[in-house]
Amino acid sequence: MYTRPVSDSPEHLIQNGKPLFGTYSGHPQKLDIRGVKYPYGSFPMPTFVTNLRIKSRLSYFFSAGEYVGCLDIVDAKVIGFAEVCFWNTTTKQRFVYRSLMGLRKRLVPHKLTTAATVCYRKSRYIRINWDREHDKLSLIVTLKGDRHRPSVTIAFLSHFSAAPKSELLCVTPSPTMRRCGASYQLALPLHGTITVQNEKEAPVIQDSDGFLFFEINRVYMRFRSQGEFLTAFGTSEEGHNMQVRIAATSQDAVDPDKYNTNVLFCDGKPTPLPPVVITHPYGILDQWIIQDTEGMIDLTFTPVSDNLNKISIIVLRTHYHTIYGTLEGVLKDSDGNKITLKATPGLIKKYLIRL
Repeated sequence: MYTRPVSDSPEHLIQNGKPLFGTYSGHPQKLDIRGVKYPYGSFPMPTFVTNLRIKSRLSYFFSAGEYVGCLDIVDAKVIGFAEVCFWNTTTKQRFVYRSLMGLRKRLVPHKLTTAATVCYRKSRYIRINWDREHDKLSLIVTLKGDRHRPSVTIAFLSHFSAAPKSELLCVTPSPTMRRCGASYQLALPLHGTITVQNEKEAPVIQDSDGFLFFEINRVYMRFRSQGEFLTAFGTSEEGHNMQVRIAATSQDAVDPDKYNTNVLFCDGKPTPLPPVVITHPYGILDQWIIQDTEGMIDLTFTPVSDNLNKISIIVLRTHYHTIYGTLEGVLKDSDGNKITLKATPGLIKKYLIRL
């Protein structure tokens, strides 16, 4: 069965200009990959120039009551972008809110111990705050509606000490050993409320428990990159609490068996997963097939609703699908136990970025 060594997290991810590749338990003080020596070849470029090629992304995926969705905050140095996208799993109604931001010093924090990020404008307010000393990770979202969309308020709170809790840190080549990417992944239970209020109607307030998958990713970007990744969460047929992240991208390491970011969190225990092949032979709005060669992943994803986001500004161009659907199939953890999924909610993101 596939396995990947998991070591204790280092204090710094870059030492003497070289990344410390590997899969680690726990977390460092900072998720910082600045300072890699000659990441784009042997030509000596100033560090501040190569640091501009680092793209940061913060993602907060949630499943709470009738709602499944995600918040993405992207920091591409010259531009910042935030999107809240979620679905009512009963009515299949989709809610999408976006916010575009100009040049900011840092939209996604480096610190993993205590930090906050805030995106705000007149009709959008998004705040994520984490503080390990005070044992909390919180999300506050206030979104003003219009003729086509309701007003939405989201307030979620999680505790780092709550069980089941899992975290994993992956530092991988991107895709060569000269460059690197770092991904910090955290799975926690959550409690909170989602309030949806249509114009001239009473608000619908739902207070519930659920799951979250939190990720901060930093990577030395290629000028053109593309990929697909799946995030799913819920309770398996055997009664296990699980969250899974599976990805296949153009930034993947040249040796994906040794270095990748795929992971299964099951009842608080992380299982590094092997690389996968993701196919959708009949188009992205028909069935997806996700399999590996180790017998640990055999899944099918059936799309329910797709949200397409396109941005084209000067040198930046993105083509970004967020697809909500359901999963069927089987996963295996590191002990060989089967995790059977049936109608498990999940989200697939398919992207093309040129920057």
